[in-house]
Amino acid sequence: MASEWILIALVAAVLYGVSQVAGKYVIDKLSAPMMVSINFVVTMPIYIVFLIAFIIGLGPWLTSIEPVIYGLMAALLGRAGYYLYLEAVERGPVMIVGSITAAYPAIITVLAITLLHEDITMLQGFGIAVITCGMIGISLSHDSSSGRTLSRTSLILSFLTLAVWGVWGVFVKLALDSLPIIYYLGLYALVLPPLYFVYARQKKASGVQMIPKWSRPVMIAAVAAGIGQVGLLADTTAVSWGEAAIAFPLIASYPIIMILLAYAFLKERLSRRDLLMVATVVAGILMVSTL
Repeated sequence: MASEWILIALVAAVLYGVSQVAGKYVIDKLSAPMMVSINFVVTMPIYIVFLIAFIIGLGPWLTSIEPVIYGLMAALLGRAGYYLYLEAVERGPVMIVGSITAAYPAIITVLAITLLHEDITMLQGFGIAVITCGMIGISLSHDSSSGRTLSRTSLILSFLTLAVWGVWGVFVKLALDSLPIIYYLGLYALVLPPLYFVYARQKKASGVQMIPKWSRPVMIAAVAAGIGQVGLLADTTAVSWGEAAIAFPLIASYPIIMILLAYAFLKERLSRRDLLMVATVVAGILMVSTL
């Protein structure tokens, strides 16, 4: 029977999938800077509350600053990887960018086993490989008709995203081995404002571009950001309680939720390859869940 943290990891995958489908519904109506801005406005108040809790309970951590540094690095790398991903998708086809970046759980797994000395069974290792291959296959099976070519810049950004997210997972686990979950999430309040400012400057976005007018798409995007935030809480809890080598591949399987929801609500078609990749990922999840 699956442990609680494995179930929580799967809940995180479902929440991320729902959030991404909602975001996909409005992506054509809102620019990437607007989506980033909405996410920032929705999540920052939550992070500030967590940060206040961290400051109030700061005393014990003054003698051991390492977990705080790990937490800051995790928050920085996680969000920086997201921005790099956006830049890569903006410059190249999402099917190729997605297939490259979808391999990041494999890097986390290798680093978790070698650096964090986590133990997994042979069946779980095979399941992780199956999930990763399935996610790459899902990315390749979508948007194949876009006709866009992968530029050199997009290729570099894709591999940078892959590397950043791979290292990010290790720092998350290192931070959560010592920091309470709420304290770790509070550190995002210190990292997000400068990253948001740098992103806006890099995009040379005006206030009009970054701050959209209230509308139905904005409301949906805000709800999507809120659901994603709950997903992050579940994500963090699973990694804190369990093995990073297993939790991250499970969490990264959220695109299968996207595909099924898009089929049900956005009337997108499911090809045989889609169904095969979904079945492959589900099989991998069952292998990984056998503790």
